Amino acid sequence: MMHEFITVKGRKMKIIKLNIEYFIYLLIFSQLRIISIYSFQSPEIYGHSTVSIDKKLYFIGGYEHTTKDNSSFFYIDLNQSFNVSTPAYIPLESAPVGITYATACVGGVNNATIFVFGGINQDKNSKSQIMNKLINEFDTTSQEWSTPQIEGEPIRRRGLQAVIDTKGNMYMFGGFYDFVNMNTTFFKDMIIFNTITFAYSNGSTIDGPPRMYGYTATLLPNGIIMYIGGVSATIIPIINITMYDINKNSWSSTIAESPNDIQNRGFHSAVLAPNGIIICYGGTSLDYYAASPSLIVLNTTSFEWRSPEHFGMNKPPNLYTHSANLVENYMIIGFGNITASDSYPLSTSSSIYILDINNYTWISYYEALPVPPPPNVSPPPNVSPPPNVPDQPKPPLSVGAIVGITIGVAIVMVLLLFFRIRYYRNRSPNFYVSGSQK
Repeated sequence: MMHEFITVKGRKMKIIKLNIEYFIYLLIFSQLRIISIYSFQSPEIYGHSTVSIDKKLYFIGGYEHTTKDNSSFFYIDLNQSFNVSTPAYIPLESAPVGITYATACVGGVNNATIFVFGGINQDKNSKSQIMNKLINEFDTTSQEWSTPQIEGEPIRRRGLQAVIDTKGNMYMFGGFYDFVNMNTTFFKDMIIFNTITFAYSNGSTIDGPPRMYGYTATLLPNGIIMYIGGVSATIIPIINITMYDINKNSWSSTIAESPNDIQNRGFHSAVLAPNGIIICYGGTSLDYYAASPSLIVLNTTSFEWRSPEHFGMNKPPNLYTHSANLVENYMIIGFGNITASDSYPLSTSSSIYILDINNYTWISYYEALPVPPPPNVSPPPNVSPPPNVPDQPKPPLSVGAIVGITIGVAIVMVLLLFFRIRYYRNRSPNFYVSGSQK
């Protein structure tokens, strides 16, 4: 507000002018900021990393097909319901470097920090590759990125997948890297990074698998990491299951049973269902053609592969270098390259897809589970239970659309108020005179 003075009966009186314009500008700016969040365009990315914390699914880096950018960073709030075709992405401040083909886990003292290891890191300005500082971390509490300098870092690599145990140890096997002015280097070591002490160590390689990349790694509750598929000198057979015991620091392997129609694959995805089934999706066979069938599952007790029948209109295309995360009973597939059974990659996806693993149905609407009531709180008496809700309700508008319309109406109302106030101010500019008698 502004202050002016006038003299009334020999006394200097203060006039208070309310600068409504500044308030209006601030309000409009804040509304536009909210609109920018809900109008965030879904990128066409592949080679990105993902983690899930408190039902927020974070997407980190990846190569953007249209803009050639590699600094995407956003999340989906899975506490909110949405149409799968139009989720409300929330953009965040990107990492200090561009990141592609990295691997990420959630760890740290409070289990609230995202640790992103390796991959291709690029300086945002010069686009030159960064060879040191393999760890980038994002604190989900302070919403800040940092790139710590850690002693004993291994050689940079990509094409590997990390898992993390309950003690904060990330386990990362193999991978490869295309070094500048050097031949491609392939690795067969087990790197262990402790996200609490920031110390590196190495696991055993005795009886371990050959150099490989593009595989999936799944940590079972008993401490066994199961490695499936990937690429070595050629595509690794899907029946060759390699296992690393984190408790005994030892390797073993087995041969799984599989129908003849399940093809070998690399650059696929995998999640562990609560019943001990590993669900894999997508991937490529030789020459980057789509691996068939796209959805396969492994029984981790009997070591048998099968391809379950899956349903729904929202089935994803054949994908590789995509992501997959399990949140409750939903497998969420994100982005990746689209390919076919007889051709190289056709395009890049800008969508997510959700599989209900209870009945292998691709759903078109994600309905968030209600937040449970606080403990020791009983429901009010004589209240009828809510009516049954259809499995896949289809509201006419998405969350983003509803928010956008609401904000648009709010801006119109604010503008009307703004011009109305200006009109009356021009007629009587002094809103209030301190100490005056009306």
